[in-house]
Amino acid sequence: MNVLVLNAGSSSLKFHLFDAASERPLAGGEIERVSDMGQALSAAFEKLGSSAIEAVGHRVVHGGDRFHESVIIDDEVVRAIEDLSTLAPLHNPHNLAAIRAARNHLPNATQVAVFDTAFHHTLPPHAYAYGLPYEYLTEKKIRRYGFHGISHRFVATRYAELRGRPLDHFRMITCHLGNGCSMCAIAGGRSIDTSMGFTPLEGLIMGTRSGDVDPGAVLHLITHENVAPEALASILNTASGLKGLSGISNDMRDLERAADGGNERAALAIDAFCYRVRKYIGMYMAVMNGADALIFTGGIGEHSSRVRARACDGLSNLGIAVDPIANESPCGDPRSIGSSTVATWVIPTNEDLMILRDTVHCMGAR
Repeated sequence: MNVLVLNAGSSSLKFHLFDAASERPLAGGEIERVSDMGQALSAAFEKLGSSAIEAVGHRVVHGGDRFHESVIIDDEVVRAIEDLSTLAPLHNPHNLAAIRAARNHLPNATQVAVFDTAFHHTLPPHAYAYGLPYEYLTEKKIRRYGFHGISHRFVATRYAELRGRPLDHFRMITCHLGNGCSMCAIAGGRSIDTSMGFTPLEGLIMGTRSGDVDPGAVLHLITHENVAPEALASILNTASGLKGLSGISNDMRDLERAADGGNERAALAIDAFCYRVRKYIGMYMAVMNGADALIFTGGIGEHSSRVRARACDGLSNLGIAVDPIANESPCGDPRSIGSSTVATWVIPTNEDLMILRDTVHCMGAR
């Protein structure tokens, strides 16, 4: 059985075709500068050739508090994802466009929605509730949802496989560090806290997103600096983070080169980024009363030995110590980079494989 995995962004469509039995990728690619998702999908099919496709797995960013697991897509699910677009206006509409295009192109294929928020549905109320009036939680659904759940679930599952023990035997802190960044505390195989919140803006400093900011500072910019809410949303999402602090780039590789050349703003951006990761590690150690494993993934987490070392620096009293030689290894395979009390690993993420597995599981359950 061939399964197509789609990941639709605001101006791109990533696609990979898998043989489900072997989980072997058969073909794939990315269509950029997308203005019409139907045309983009047609272009993807031209690249894929004449392969028969029996199912399509879609990454959907926001499932709200309704979708706790992956589901087969029908008209009711489409309407629900559309309703949730108010919570994820930068993501869900593009995910929906890909779903509609795929249903038109492949009317006989099973379509499955795999939600980035679903893994975090196990957050306890004390972790997802904000300190706002209670009716904001119950009526307006303003709460922590968390994102990157597909990636966090994959690397946690992969670590348990590599160690030959069940997932629920471990307390893990998973760090997905890329252009978007989030961390997750996983205990008993369940997400119990995560750094992203009501939107993907909260938490760590990211490529272009601010991460944690005092709400009072946001109010100050609106009321005293006359920054319009729409402009402020753009600033927080696309002109902040590493790019905003450094004034150079949202790419950590560029910043490391600039910092090595004496650029103070680049050095500040790296320092602030690593400090925020280190602070969240400490928070999640407190939440779980320790940890068995600390896992780095994502573009920065997998490739920047400097960030990993800096993020773990000074945490020896918590049982975290990175081995300098292992950390500098360029190997792209899962590997240990520290063997103190807390096992520290680098594990490349594979969200497409997780989406494939969920799609096959949904078909089997049906």
